[in-house]
Amino acid sequence: MDPVRILMKLRKYIHVDILSVGPNRRSFRSLLPKKEVILSGCQIGRDPVILPTDLMLLRIFESHNVRSLSDISIFFQQASQLRFCSVEDCKGIESILDSSLSNSLCSPLENLEYLWLERLDNLHVLIKLESPLSISRSLPLLGIFSHLKSFVIKKCLNMKQLFPFKLAHDLQNLENLVVCDCVQMEEIISSEEENHKGNGINTPMKFSLPKLRKLKLKNLPELKNICSSNREMVCNSLGNIEVMRCNNLKRMPLYLPLFQDTHQSAPSAHPFERIRICPKEWWESVEWDHPNAKEVLRPWLSWV
Repeated sequence: MDPVRILMKLRKYIHVDILSVGPNRRSFRSLLPKKEVILSGCQIGRDPVILPTDLMLLRIFESHNVRSLSDISIFFQQASQLRFCSVEDCKGIESILDSSLSNSLCSPLENLEYLWLERLDNLHVLIKLESPLSISRSLPLLGIFSHLKSFVIKKCLNMKQLFPFKLAHDLQNLENLVVCDCVQMEEIISSEEENHKGNGINTPMKFSLPKLRKLKLKNLPELKNICSSNREMVCNSLGNIEVMRCNNLKRMPLYLPLFQDTHQSAPSAHPFERIRICPKEWWESVEWDHPNAKEVLRPWLSWV
């Protein structure tokens, strides 16, 4: 089957299916494209790595000398069709991409749709920039992760900020975001770049993740912010929220279409599916930007 037909076939699978089985389950293979490369226990940099030009799935695990996908130099020349990428149990990984090791940041990931990162003990940043202040201004133009639909990160113990704010603008196609067991995670969308600007703007400003359908935050004891205090996330498609054991999170900056119609008489007619919370005490103390958010969401609320 040629790559075009494979892609057409893949489009019928919803992202919840893939998230529910995970990359380590046998059934996951039936959902994936045929052009697949698995690098296990490789000494990348010593062992030659030549990827097929029509590669669509790349799995790397237990390859501990890999610092970044940028270490695979051929990766930046031949992975333009990559759709799935999973990196697991690689103790040396510090970043997913490193600008100091490649002239092109976005070429291997510009068409990526699914990214799974798990048990990367030394991962501390997604994109390592050689000159952060100058390069970060052009990040939205580069289109990094612009096709990303599903992002899962689990048990990455040194991650503190997930997405730079500039990079968040590229997440217009993101449908599923799952962040679990990252014990040092403090922010989902970093406010660091905004603070450097020093513009003194305190009025809340909105930015949109228009296709986000599922948000799961679990076991993040240091999480303080989803985004900065002067930002509000407009999520017009969000219907599934899970927040579990994120006790330091004090504010939910989400704006949902549900908040526009507080007088609807049939909650079941609304596309919102569920909101799962643990513990109950956190829900009672957390603040939403919308004044009646808790009351509006009550019909879909459940405790775990």
